[in-house]
Formats: sequence, structure tokens, C-alpha cells
Amino acid sequence: MDKRAKNILFKTYWTSAGWLREENRKIEEADFNYAKEKGVMFDPLTITKAALISKLDNVIQTISKKMITDAFLCSLSSRRLDWRSGLGSYANANRVLTGKDLHDCYYGNGDHEDLNVLNFERIKWGGVRHHSGLYNWLDLSLLEKENIATPTKDDMDIFRNILKVIDDSEYGETPSKLRERLRTAFKGSKNERHILLEILGCADILKPLRFDRKEPGKHDWTFVLHWRGEDKYDRQKVKEYFGEYGIE
Repeated sequence: MDKRAKNILFKTYWTSAGWLREENRKIEEADFNYAKEKGVMFDPLTITKAALISKLDNVIQTISKKMITDAFLCSLSSRRLDWRSGLGSYANANRVLTGKDLHDCYYGNGDHEDLNVLNFERIKWGGVRHHSGLYNWLDLSLLEKENIATPTKDDMDIFRNILKVIDDSEYGETPSKLRERLRTAFKGSKNERHILLEILGCADILKPLRFDRKEPGKHDWTFVLHWRGEDKYDRQKVKEYFGEYGIE
């Protein structure tokens, strides 16, 4: 990824104090054109639901599951969070394409959509809108253009250690508690660990077995909100995605 283009994107949305207020988001035309040329920033997009579904279907047909899983595993040591994001987008895109009577919020189609903020979130945290078909399409379309390395033994060991931490979860353990315990297996910030769990939840690897559990008064969980320690992880899903690496 071009460093200058990435810096232009980040400075458009973020400062050392956090998010820039929308009215303060300004970018020089020359900078935007440079970042756009490098495939990091984009013009606003207006797209219909039908067109978005077609784009999603095309990218799902062309990107291989092995590229998705290679990218995810490589991200664990390289901290290329944009590579990590693809696993969640791949899973959700398939849900969007096969689901019936889904609310429009699951598509994200509309007028003058800002793809740049989606790519910023993708690069900085590994994505925060995996429920959105629009994000899934952007994420997978960009990942498809990358040259993904072959996962190393270290990459696979990191993921095995993550699964071990999950498997050691105690009865009633919340996602927030699991997020803290992941520090023993995985180097990354709190936000990074948070999004990692959400990606695993989106891919049905961390799958709640019940949805009648009490929600905390304040939280920012989505896919793993109702997960608890006794749910562990779905071994069949892990085998489906990562069995060829000897990970189950």
C-alpha cells in the first residue's frame, strides 16, 4: 500500500485526538487525486440494491476462499488489518446473497456513499461495518488486488493460540472478558482484539448458542453480543475455513 496515499486518507478522518468532525474534513484536490490513483481513495458512489448485489456476486465468484484465509492468517503477524477484514466480509457477503427479506441496512446501497471512510476503517481497525453489503464489496474488491503471502508456521500458531484461549473460556464469560484474555495469545490493541472477535463472530466461528442472554447496559458489540464462554467456538466452521492448514 502506498504510504503517502494512506497518510492522505488517514489525515482526512483522524487526528491524535480521534475522529475529525465532519465539517473539518478537508482534502486538497491534488492529494485526493494522488490517493485515488493509488486505489486508496474513491469518488462518492451512488448504487442501487440490484447493482450492489450484482457486484457482490461477481466478487464472490472471482475471489477464492484460500485467498481469504491466507490473508486472514498472514494478518495475525503482519498486522495488515485490511487483510484480516476479508474473512468477515466473505462470510457476510454470502449471507447477503442468499438471505431473504433482509432489511436494506444489510446492503448499504444508496446515494453519494462515502467509500473513503469505509476504507479508512478497514485499514485502521480491520473494518467495523461487516454487516454492510457495500462494505463487503469494497473490502473484497480491494483484497482481490493484493499479493497475499503464504501463511507461515508462526501465523498458524498464533491462530491456534487464539482458538485455545477461546476454548478455555469459562461458563458465562462475556466477549469483553475474552477480549482481555486474548492479550496472552495475540499482540494487538484493545480495538484490534475487539474487531478480531467481531470478524470471527461474523464468520460464525464465534457463534452464540442462545440469544436470550442479558445484554450489558453499555457495549459496542455486534456479532458476538450474545456469545458466552460456554459456547466456545464452532469447530466445524474452523475446519471449513482452515482445515487445509491443519487447524481445527
